[in-house]
Amino acid sequence: MKKNRFYGKYYKFIAKDGFSFAIIIAISNEGKSIQLITKQASFNIKDIKQVEFKDNIFHFMIKQDDLSFEGKLSLGKLHPLKKKVMGPFSYIPLMECKHDIYSMYHTVEGSIKYNEKDHLFINAIGYIEGDKGINFPKKYIWYNSVLPDNKAVTLAIASIPFGLFTFTGVLCFIKIKEKEYYMCTWNNVKIKQLKKSELILKKGKYQLVLNVIDDKGFDLSAPQKGNMSRYIKENIAVKSTYKFLYNDQVILHEEDELSSLEWMWND
Repeated sequence: MKKNRFYGKYYKFIAKDGFSFAIIIAISNEGKSIQLITKQASFNIKDIKQVEFKDNIFHFMIKQDDLSFEGKLSLGKLHPLKKKVMGPFSYIPLMECKHDIYSMYHTVEGSIKYNEKDHLFINAIGYIEGDKGINFPKKYIWYNSVLPDNKAVTLAIASIPFGLFTFTGVLCFIKIKEKEYYMCTWNNVKIKQLKKSELILKKGKYQLVLNVIDDKGFDLSAPQKGNMSRYIKENIAVKSTYKFLYNDQVILHEEDELSSLEWMWND
């Protein structure tokens, strides 16, 4: 990999008992790193050999400090989006960060013992995305909700440098089984409201209204000039509600107590 660049993948897991966690695997100037975030804390995995991933199967053998995390999880058939998530921006060189989604939803099977408590993953659900480039955006919002019955929403809003200018870019995807909806800068989405209490996107006759309740988060390392030297905060147990409409017709109306949020948007 080129110097001063990074590549990372984010894997999210949700069990039916409400236990959820995410694993972030990154390669940067500093080599390979692995981070784990749960509803209670975040951790840098000191010995990366304690996490193995092959043939869509994770083996966890983590023992460090106040963390014991062991088990095996198998990922089912992945469901990526049918189009490139960045649209024509995928082909523009030298953007500071490029985003991709590898699976909006999939099943997860197996079990995890986290600090001596067992959690079964039987017909559980997961999500996978990735980023590559130089930096995470200076200002951004990232949100994800994945629910049973193959329903998922992912949203990213970021301040993006582009030559001498900076613009606010939006990527938003709603997947309901095999039906997909795209609300993005590259297909003329508009931001009508940008607050935690109410975030509204509008594209033609489609509208997404998102409300989140978030009062905490845990530190994660993020890329800056190819080094994992920036700290961001993520919460993977955010209570949220969202409504997706066509005109006044509700297509999707959900509440999720295990949605994920990084709100790094400071005006």
